[in-house]
Amino acid sequence: MLYFPFLKLPFLPIQNIVHNLSCTEIIELSLCSRRSKRLMQSIRHPEPTHIEITIDRYRMYVALRNGIKQCLFWSIRTESHIKYNRVDTIENVRVRVLKLSGPNFMIDGTHDPETVLKALVDHLKDVFKVPLVVNFKPYKMENFFRFLPVFPVCKRFYFHATQGVSEEELKYVKDNVVVEQQAYYYTADN
Repeated sequence: MLYFPFLKLPFLPIQNIVHNLSCTEIIELSLCSRRSKRLMQSIRHPEPTHIEITIDRYRMYVALRNGIKQCLFWSIRTESHIKYNRVDTIENVRVRVLKLSGPNFMIDGTHDPETVLKALVDHLKDVFKVPLVVNFKPYKMENFFRFLPVFPVCKRFYFHATQGVSEEELKYVKDNVVVEQQAYYYTADN
């Protein structure tokens, strides 16, 4: 089998090649080995501007965005009937992945979605070095505090809880999430 020794090229040609790759290809390459991840980390990627995280009772997803344009989309599913086609290791967490069309992926989060979500977000932050924008809606979520370590620091944080969040719980969220630019907190009580 013929192969191309990509990792043996000098840095500038590698950087030129990587600048022509899509976000999906960069992530796929960064998951190949520690060396390829370090290489992807060392290159400044001009395309993505932020990572958007949405967590609510019905869905969890992570999107890599360039302004409003979606570059990469990961949906974390908690149903166990889906057949995944590969297993990746992301930040030392084994994750079952299903590649969908285009830049879309589905990840198995049946047992502990917060661990899978944190591994994915940490990996994307390491590779692209972009800030987080979080939409967190813990309506009727059991133990929603388990998701807070996924986004300890974020650029913008939108917290929307129409019921079931006490003032003490809201204070705990405010004390444990550092917001760099804009925070919005809505509960049924305020």
